[in-house]
Formats: sequence, structure tokens, C-alpha cells
Amino acid sequence: MFTDISAGPRGKIKLTVAFIDGLADREQIAAAILRPLRRDSALRRAASEDALLRLMTTEGVAYHCSRETHADQEGALEALLGGQALLIFDGRRRAVSFDVRNFEKRAITEPTNESVLKGSKESFVESLAVNTALIRRRLQTPDLKIERFRLGEHTGTSVAIAYIGGLADGGVVDAVRERIEGVKARGIVSAGQIETALTGGRGALFPQVLYTERTDKLCGSILEGRVGVLTDGLPVAYITPVDFNSLIQAPEDYAFNGLISSVFRLLRYACVFAALALPAFYVSITSFHQEMIPARLVISIIASKQGVPFPTYIEVLLMLLSFEVLLEAGLRLPQTVGQAVSIVGALVVGQAAISAHMMSPGVVIVISAAGITGFVVPSQELSNAIRLGRIILVLLATAGGLFTVTLGLVLALYRMCSLETFGTAYLSPFVAREGKNMFRDTVVRSAKSGRGERRR
Repeated sequence: MFTDISAGPRGKIKLTVAFIDGLADREQIAAAILRPLRRDSALRRAASEDALLRLMTTEGVAYHCSRETHADQEGALEALLGGQALLIFDGRRRAVSFDVRNFEKRAITEPTNESVLKGSKESFVESLAVNTALIRRRLQTPDLKIERFRLGEHTGTSVAIAYIGGLADGGVVDAVRERIEGVKARGIVSAGQIETALTGGRGALFPQVLYTERTDKLCGSILEGRVGVLTDGLPVAYITPVDFNSLIQAPEDYAFNGLISSVFRLLRYACVFAALALPAFYVSITSFHQEMIPARLVISIIASKQGVPFPTYIEVLLMLLSFEVLLEAGLRLPQTVGQAVSIVGALVVGQAAISAHMMSPGVVIVISAAGITGFVVPSQELSNAIRLGRIILVLLATAGGLFTVTLGLVLALYRMCSLETFGTAYLSPFVAREGKNMFRDTVVRSAKSGRGERRR
């Protein structure tokens, strides 16, 4: 919107106020721009545009703490599209921008994708200004650095990196800054674009960045020397560099004593292995290594397969694919309907398949156990990698039993050992620094270790 106004003695100075309705606050425009021009005695006595411009910028007569003078059209247009109001001096080809942004934003609520057992229930929202304020409220130190960038040729999306100077590695900060500045895109509209920039576009099955909705989780990671990346319009923050341990750990680990936290962590590591290898192990021993199964269990498995027309590996693959379809259906449908579909699909369809002798009970139990243990993983990205990895291992088990499954696990371990994120080994500290602090805050947590201690 454009509004022509008059200022100075007898309204001789012609000015224009420009703003985008819905992004700028009309009340702030009236209080910071229009009212001072009409009522302030110094501004009313200004005899020329130069005098008025000097009073509002260098002499601080304007009643606003955030203002900037623009001599070029690009800078003024960028401020206008960002939600600021412009006071345009037509005769001098100058514009003064006032930060009066006040667009609608979602309230701070409890995280939707990360359950909170014993911690803060504040989650990030879509406003970058609100998110950075949440971080600064928790980390009240002058060493906290928040650098902003504008990405996207057409969107001009604001992206910020947050770190603590002296704790974060300077080389990591420079590398993150370089990758963020190197993003060349028409617009930033999805989280995947930021993730691709942070990973350097390298495709890998294992997640190389960690994202979170929780402010306490991000602040704890920053205190450990990591770098947080926030994007305007996205209610999540990315954390880098990460290692495999950080994907297994949860913020609640530091809310309980060391013994309880260590037990839970060991349970998660066991669940990761079970979710990944249990279906392939079942296919291997039932198809190639029956001598490994106790006699009574063999008799039970054979009895349960009576009348089933498919071999074991076909059963397992069909159940895995059915499990993935149910998960996708539950995610895409509305929340209440999605939960009903998942429960009905798991109970009714599974029981019907067993009753019709399409699936054996043993396969249903194994796939259910693998699926449930996969839900224990705190990181959704790692959980997705496990879901894909167990299908690959089942195919390997179909080809050669335990030998090919072991080969696949060794190759996966080799790949993880060779991965680095901004110079940090993916399996650190197990493969770096000669094993120092290997059992301080990794698989188990010692009583003296706490959230926010430097680990790298």
C-alpha cells in the first residue's frame, strides 16, 4: 500500500509511506512515522527534505529503535518485501525503513513429533525472530553468536546459524557458513533444501544432520560445541556436526540419574540392532540354518506354516511392505483417522492373513517385534534408515543366509566408519581420539557427565 503524506511548514514536503498490508503493523506505522511527522515540533519546522531526513536518521528524532536509510532501489525493495515500512523521500531518492513487522504467527506449543517426559514443552514455531528469542532466553551469554543469511532468488528466506564462540570449532562454523552461503535456488520452501546444503549433497542411507522441534535439545547441543541452523518458515532446527551416538540419545537421558539413563541407552542400542537384523536373521535360520533352531521350536514353526503357500522370505517381504504401507497411511491421513487405520490394519488384516493361511504366525511376530523396536529410536531419520536397511538385509538373507547378512552388516559398519560430518567421525569417539571418553557419555552415561559438556 502507498500513502502520500505532507510534512514540514505548511505541508510543502511531499513524502510517501509504503508497506505491505498483513506484514506490517498499521498501529506501529501510525505511532513511529505518521504521528511524529504531524506532532513533533522539530520535524514540523524542517524546511527541506534534507533537513527532515537528517532529523529522522542521524539526530534520532524518529520514534523507532530500528531504522535504516536506503539509497538504492534493491535495498529498499528487499526491506519492503520483508515486512518493513518505507518512508520515501521522492525528491532526494532516499527511503528510510522502519521495522514494524507484526504478521500472524503460531503460538508456542508443545512439540508434536517429539514427546516430552521430563523437560521443557516449548517448541519452535515458523517465525525466525521468535525462535532466536527462545534460544537467547536460555543461553544468556554474550558469546552466543547468531548470524543471518538471505537465501532464495525469489523468496529471500532468512536463515540463521547459532553457536557459542569459543565452544564451537571455528573450522566447523566456517564450513557451515560457506555451505549456507553457497545455496543457489529460486526459493527455500522445504527443509530438504537446507539439509542438502548441510550435507553437501552427498546421498547416504545414514542421517548426517539432526533436526529437532525442541528448544532445550538445540540449546544443549549448542553448549556441546555444535552449530544450530534455523530457517524462517520452518518450525524445526538442524544440528551439526552429529555422530551416531547423538542420534540414539534423548534429552530425557539427562533428566534421570546415570544408572537409569545408561539402562535406557543400552536398550535403545539393542532395539536398533533388533529392528535392523531380526527379520533377516529369521529368514536366514529358517531357510539356510535350521540346525541352529531348537527341536521344539522347529516343530512349532513347521506346524504354523502348514497350508501357507509362500516361502519364508516372500512372507517376510510382504509383511515388511505391508508394515510400510500402514505407516505411510497413518502419516498421510488426519491424526485421528490415521491412528484408527494403523490399529485396524495391524490387528484385523494380520489376524485375517493368519486365519486364511496366507501368513504364518511366526513371521507376523517377528515383523511386529522389528517394527516396535524401531519406534524406540529417538531420531526419525535414523528410524527411516533402519526401515530401508532391514529390507536390504532380508534380500541378502534370501541370497545366502547368515553369510550374506553378516557381509551386509560389515559393509554398513565400514560405511559408517568412513563417514564424517564437518570433520567429526560418524562413530566418534569409538573410531577417533584413540577411544578417549569412550564410555563417559556414549553407550552409557557416567554419573558426572551432563548435558552441555563438550564432547568433541
